[in-house]
Amino acid sequence: MAAPDLPTATHETINRPTFVHLAPDHVSAEVLRDGVVIVIDTLRASTSIATALANGAAAIVPALTVDEAVNVAALLRAQGERTLLGGERGGVHIAGFDLDNSPRSFARERVAGATIVFTSSNGTAALRHASGAARVIVGTLANISAVCAVISKDERPVHLLCAATRGDITLDDALVAGAFAARLVESGRAFASDDAARLCAMAWASIAPSAGTTPDREAIRHALSIGRGGRNLIRLGLQEDINDCAAIDSLHVVPEFFAAQGRVRSL
Repeated sequence: MAAPDLPTATHETINRPTFVHLAPDHVSAEVLRDGVVIVIDTLRASTSIATALANGAAAIVPALTVDEAVNVAALLRAQGERTLLGGERGGVHIAGFDLDNSPRSFARERVAGATIVFTSSNGTAALRHASGAARVIVGTLANISAVCAVISKDERPVHLLCAATRGDITLDDALVAGAFAARLVESGRAFASDDAARLCAMAWASIAPSAGTTPDREAIRHALSIGRGGRNLIRLGLQEDINDCAAIDSLHVVPEFFAAQGRVRSL
């Protein structure tokens, strides 16, 4: 905590600021309300959601809990909607669910035309936390160029919201937030007055040391694998998922969460 007798802070005026929030509980829903939020759950929900929509899924319905997901799926099926259940807890496939949280599970032959009710340990909670924002987009390395192109000219503040892990900061989300922050600043946006975005951009620059260059996939894979999320996937024998999540611009979809509908759809 800061000294209780500090004078009132004065804040510099920054046009089109780019913020990074390293965990959902680091920022209130009210602060996000008038901005564009990019939700980042690098390993693996963001990549899985983008992959599902790229492969023809009709929509993703983010659920907070397993019970909520089961109940929503049952309701949609009763209404005649082709519905699949997807997600994980602790990185592990949920018993009775059609899909786990591995991007490769969301192949076109399985998901095309389906609505996927999806719950993950951290990513879907981050999406729901941001639901009151002016716009909510799902971002990952796989769709970084597509997302940045869509929002580069937006005059509203951009908030890069890391899903984190059980509320703890994770290296994989911070690195990808840094990649987004660097791209957005290069396109004419500005860093926010706090240093979280700069810090993450510097972390990303450590594996992309030359300005404007893209690190090779092996460098990204290694960086993602040494963080908490990557170590957990390796422990579970899911190393291939890290490779999929390290593939920059492998997808060209921009998943947007329409909170009033409770659905994520592709633009």
